[in-house]
Amino acid sequence: MTRVNKKPVTKVEVVPEPEIQYAATPELFVEIEHWLMNRGGLEKKAERDSAVYYDTKNFRLLREGIEYRIKEKGKLFRHDMKTPHDTHMREVVPDANGILHRHEMKFKTRTVKPSLKAFFGQALLDPVKDRVWRFFDKELEAKFRSSFFKKKIDHETDCQRSRVEYSFQTGNMETVDGSRKTKLLYILELELREGMDEGLLEEKAELERIFVPKGLKLLTDRKVMLGFELLLPQMSEKQRHAYLDAKRRNGGGDVQARNNNPAGLFKAA
Repeated sequence: MTRVNKKPVTKVEVVPEPEIQYAATPELFVEIEHWLMNRGGLEKKAERDSAVYYDTKNFRLLREGIEYRIKEKGKLFRHDMKTPHDTHMREVVPDANGILHRHEMKFKTRTVKPSLKAFFGQALLDPVKDRVWRFFDKELEAKFRSSFFKKKIDHETDCQRSRVEYSFQTGNMETVDGSRKTKLLYILELELREGMDEGLLEEKAELERIFVPKGLKLLTDRKVMLGFELLLPQMSEKQRHAYLDAKRRNGGGDVQARNNNPAGLFKAA
């Protein structure tokens, strides 16, 4: 029998992730790209980005404000875990300025099998560890997947020389069996790569001043929630109750989600 190495083959990275997301259109993507390049933007390599998202049968990770996904990267698999910025809390919502703060932990390994325990140690902060140590890896199951083409442009702001990455994402979320998927999505994500929040807010203000009148829409719910919404018709009554309770506990809600996604992102294709 061949033994599979389940340990990380790269060190677990822990990085802060301040970001802002918008619903856009193909036409807005073109306009914003030109606007950025005229301001000295630096275009990065475009890539196809696909991931499978995991949770337990009754959405225990969602309940704790935790997101777990696995991406294939060459001959390895990258495991990502995102947790609330305030690790003592379960809520995952943007702050008053519209910035969503989270911690992102990631490592690469040779196996696609999910493993919460691989994040333990210094990488997984104690308050989060206390909430997930009792979960068994065997409880995790693939819930849905995403596939996006991502084009990225870096821009250095005037505010404390902060570096903001613009990610133009075109794609969709779909159930693992492929029976349901969102319509084609156009999501613009701004992420602070270097510097202070003030730099990200400076970019946000200038972007919205020009492009909100043209139809750019701020999203206050996470992209991952689109995948969970696709599962609703397949849920039992018990699972539906567990899902809605988990969503409520980390700051979501059916009405809120739809009100904050004015572009109709929850519609299935």
